[in-house]
Amino acid sequence: MTESAELQSSPRAGGVLEHAKRRGVLYIQILLLVALIAIWQGVADRFDTEFWTSSPLSILAALFQWYESGQLVTDLQLTLFEAGIGFVLGSIGGGVVGFVLGWVRKLGDIFEPFVLSIYTLPKIALAPLFVLWFGIGPLNKVMFSALLVFFMVFFTTFQGIRQVDLDLVANARLLGARRVDIWTKIAIPYSAVWVFTGLRISLPYALIGTIVGEFVAAQAGVGFRIKEATTYFNTAEVLPALSC
Repeated sequence: MTESAELQSSPRAGGVLEHAKRRGVLYIQILLLVALIAIWQGVADRFDTEFWTSSPLSILAALFQWYESGQLVTDLQLTLFEAGIGFVLGSIGGGVVGFVLGWVRKLGDIFEPFVLSIYTLPKIALAPLFVLWFGIGPLNKVMFSALLVFFMVFFTTFQGIRQVDLDLVANARLLGARRVDIWTKIAIPYSAVWVFTGLRISLPYALIGTIVGEFVAAQAGVGFRIKEATTYFNTAEVLPALSC
């Protein structure tokens, strides 16, 4: 084997080549992004499409104005706070209920159709009801966000617990394992991948639920700013709010 071939086959050389490939892809992505922004600005200037698509310069100006007024930080803090609390509550609720119904199979068989029927309801249509139940304050957005997160975490946790090897559980019981030992050493580790997948998937839904709640009834927040901008057909303020 030649020296160059040995270098290419070594783990260190492989890592260097892989890093160079990733860096090359990153450069291409940056160039593509810059090109798309330049084309966008050029089309807006040439064909006067500011009303429909705005332009990068107009969006930057609106974003800077939003920041200078102090509303950007306030709105982001409120929306992220509501989304964060909703994510935590929905994750805990979905994880606990999914674990219980997945582990106690009789309960799971009984309640699974009811959970599925609630899940199939159009969630956005429920937003006005949440205003009626929880008012127009932050609690409304928190609970609506938690509802969306709940179902994502519930189904992944439920399926993960159902995938636990029952033969392994039976053998553990024969060896004298207690119920707590089976939960902590078999069920939870076995389903951890499913649970974390549900958490990762549900994270954007927490933000979506909060913004939808702010669409319906709010006095501040990113969703409120988007709604306010669309009311006045101000595309330049809608897009920076979406990017946040």
